[in-house]
Amino acid sequence: MSGSQIAIEPEFYPIERLLIVGPLADAGPLADRAQAAGHHATLLVPDEEIAAAHEWGKGHRVLLEGEAVGEDDFDLVVELHCTDLSAKAEVLLYLEDALAENVPILTLALAVSAGELTREMLIPERVVGFSLLPPLTDSALAELMATPHTSSEAVRAAERLFESLGIATAQVGDSPGGVLARTVCCLVNECALAVQEKIASAEDIDKALRLAENYPYGPLTWGDRIGLDRVLAVMEGLHAEYKEERYRPAANLKQLVRAGHTGMAEGQGFFGY
Repeated sequence: MSGSQIAIEPEFYPIERLLIVGPLADAGPLADRAQAAGHHATLLVPDEEIAAAHEWGKGHRVLLEGEAVGEDDFDLVVELHCTDLSAKAEVLLYLEDALAENVPILTLALAVSAGELTREMLIPERVVGFSLLPPLTDSALAELMATPHTSSEAVRAAERLFESLGIATAQVGDSPGGVLARTVCCLVNECALAVQEKIASAEDIDKALRLAENYPYGPLTWGDRIGLDRVLAVMEGLHAEYKEERYRPAANLKQLVRAGHTGMAEGQGFFGY
């Protein structure tokens, strides 16, 4: 069946059996939200995280190392790799080959556009890019990014899924990070440059912007909450896409990530936790 012949019924397409693919730090919280909304969530995580996934509190099904995804096992897939783009490309090609042709694939497009991700795919019609601002435990908005090939039925399936999770949706143009993640990560990067150039301390920058602009967090604390490795991935994706100096990642941001100081989850970022 060619891509142009694939039809996904927008109102009645069932979304009960959900496959969530990616690092456990993101896949686990999203699976929890899906389970609470009445979906049956299965996790496909990197091999080294399988044991930890089995210990995850909600008791989701976890695919074992080497366990294949069946053609008719799932109604919809959410793919969440962000910082490891080679793993992302590999898993998307695997999912396209393994799943039935009418199963929508939602892919996190923080570090690369959905259009770029689908260049090598045979059925790009069923792929919807999306942007969620981590941490996914409290994400309130999903930006949906259709490529020129994406079917309206696949977009509607994505809308229905996120709405069922209590996450509002908005459709935006296809680019790395969408609008919200792009804006926040650029702010974090600009503040990192201010620290690097000794304009002010990280503490004073956060205090000034939090009080003056009424941000929910100071920008550098916000970056630590998101994960500095994810912030860096967004900035590198924007710089690769547009080749503009304003998107060049700050050197101290790259240094922190190289040192493993990626933020709150690791206990150290711009601040200690």
